[in-house]
Amino acid sequence: MVENEIQFLRWKEFRQMAPSILRLEITRLGGLIDATPPEALDVRNALVKARFEVQQFVSCLENADPSTTKACASHLQTALLVLSFDEPEWIPRQTRAYIIDRLTYVLDRIALVY
Repeated sequence: MVENEIQFLRWKEFRQMAPSILRLEITRLGGLIDATPPEALDVRNALVKARFEVQQFVSCLENADPSTTKACASHLQTALLVLSFDEPEWIPRQTRAYIIDRLTYVLDRIALVY
Protein backbone atom coordinates (compact mmCIF):
# COMPACT_ATOMS: atom_id res chain seq x y z
CA MET A 1 0.00 0.00 0.00
CA VAL A 2 1.23 3.47 -0.84
CA GLU A 3 1.62 5.72 2.21
CA ASN A 4 -0.17 8.66 0.59
CA GLU A 5 -3.12 6.56 -0.55
CA ILE A 6 -6.45 7.78 0.82
CA GLN A 7 -8.44 4.96 2.37
CA PHE A 8 -11.94 5.23 0.96
CA LEU A 9 -14.56 2.98 2.55
CA ARG A 10 -17.56 1.23 1.21
CA TRP A 11 -20.78 2.07 2.99
CA LYS A 12 -21.13 -1.49 4.28
CA GLU A 13 -17.60 -1.45 5.72
CA PHE A 14 -18.21 1.86 7.46
CA ARG A 15 -21.49 0.65 9.01
CA GLN A 16 -19.68 -2.40 10.37
CA MET A 17 -16.59 -0.53 11.60
CA ALA A 18 -17.97 2.66 13.16
CA PRO A 19 -20.45 1.22 15.70
CA SER A 20 -17.86 -1.29 16.96
CA ILE A 21 -15.32 1.43 17.62
CA LEU A 22 -17.85 3.77 19.15
CA ARG A 23 -19.44 1.21 21.46
CA LEU A 24 -16.03 0.77 23.08
CA GLU A 25 -15.82 4.54 23.58
CA ILE A 26 -19.35 4.61 25.00
CA THR A 27 -18.19 2.05 27.55
CA ARG A 28 -15.03 4.05 28.27
CA LEU A 29 -17.11 7.22 28.79
CA GLY A 30 -19.39 5.28 31.14
CA GLY A 31 -16.36 4.31 33.21
CA LEU A 32 -15.32 7.96 33.46
CA ILE A 33 -18.85 8.95 34.47
CA ASP A 34 -18.84 6.32 37.23
CA ALA A 35 -15.43 7.57 38.44
CA THR A 36 -16.48 11.23 38.56
CA PRO A 37 -16.40 12.65 42.09
CA PRO A 38 -19.72 14.14 43.29
CA GLU A 39 -18.29 17.66 43.41
CA ALA A 40 -17.34 17.57 39.69
CA LEU A 41 -20.90 17.92 38.42
CA ASP A 42 -19.94 20.01 35.35
CA VAL A 43 -17.45 17.38 34.20
CA ARG A 44 -19.95 14.58 34.86
CA ASN A 45 -22.61 16.38 32.83
CA ALA A 46 -20.15 16.90 29.97
CA LEU A 47 -19.26 13.20 29.97
CA VAL A 48 -22.95 12.20 30.04
CA LYS A 49 -23.67 14.56 27.13
CA ALA A 50 -20.70 13.19 25.14
CA ARG A 51 -21.83 9.60 25.72
CA PHE A 52 -25.40 10.49 24.72
CA GLU A 53 -24.21 12.12 21.48
CA VAL A 54 -22.06 9.12 20.56
CA GLN A 55 -25.04 6.84 21.23
CA GLN A 56 -27.17 9.10 19.03
CA PHE A 57 -24.62 8.83 16.24
CA VAL A 58 -24.72 5.02 16.40
CA SER A 59 -28.54 5.08 16.31
CA CYS A 60 -28.55 7.57 13.45
CA LEU A 61 -26.09 5.42 11.51
CA GLU A 62 -28.34 2.37 11.86
CA ASN A 63 -31.10 4.27 10.03
CA ALA A 64 -28.92 6.17 7.55
CA ASP A 65 -27.89 5.49 4.01
CA PRO A 66 -24.73 6.74 2.28
CA SER A 67 -26.36 10.02 1.31
CA THR A 68 -27.50 10.85 4.86
CA THR A 69 -24.46 9.72 6.84
CA LYS A 70 -23.03 13.23 6.95
CA ALA A 71 -26.18 14.39 8.76
CA CYS A 72 -25.31 11.98 11.58
CA ALA A 73 -21.87 13.57 11.92
CA SER A 74 -23.23 16.46 14.01
CA HIS A 75 -23.57 14.05 16.94
CA LEU A 76 -19.86 13.22 16.87
CA GLN A 77 -18.98 16.88 16.42
CA THR A 78 -21.04 17.76 19.48
CA ALA A 79 -19.44 14.98 21.52
CA LEU A 80 -15.98 16.25 20.57
CA LEU A 81 -16.90 19.80 21.49
CA VAL A 82 -18.30 18.71 24.86
CA LEU A 83 -15.09 16.79 25.60
CA SER A 84 -12.97 19.91 25.18
CA PHE A 85 -13.08 20.78 28.90
CA ASP A 86 -9.92 21.16 31.01
CA GLU A 87 -8.94 17.69 32.10
CA PRO A 88 -9.21 17.15 35.85
CA GLU A 89 -6.46 15.18 37.58
CA TRP A 90 -8.75 12.22 38.35
CA ILE A 91 -9.17 11.42 34.64
CA PRO A 92 -6.22 9.30 33.50
CA ARG A 93 -4.10 11.48 31.20
CA GLN A 94 -4.43 9.32 28.09
CA THR A 95 -8.06 8.26 28.48
CA ARG A 96 -9.77 11.39 27.21
CA ALA A 97 -7.14 11.84 24.49
CA TYR A 98 -7.81 8.28 23.30
CA ILE A 99 -11.59 8.79 23.27
CA ILE A 100 -11.18 12.02 21.29
CA ASP A 101 -8.83 10.26 18.88
CA ARG A 102 -11.31 7.45 18.21
CA LEU A 103 -14.25 9.83 17.73
CA THR A 104 -12.16 11.96 15.37
CA TYR A 105 -11.07 8.85 13.48
CA VAL A 106 -14.69 7.85 12.79
CA LEU A 107 -15.69 11.43 11.97
CA ASP A 108 -12.85 11.75 9.47
CA ARG A 109 -13.87 8.48 7.77
CA ILE A 110 -17.34 9.85 6.95
CA ALA A 111 -15.88 11.97 4.16
CA LEU A 112 -14.34 8.83 2.67
CA VAL A 113 -17.52 6.71 2.51
CA TYR A 114 -18.82 5.83 -0.95
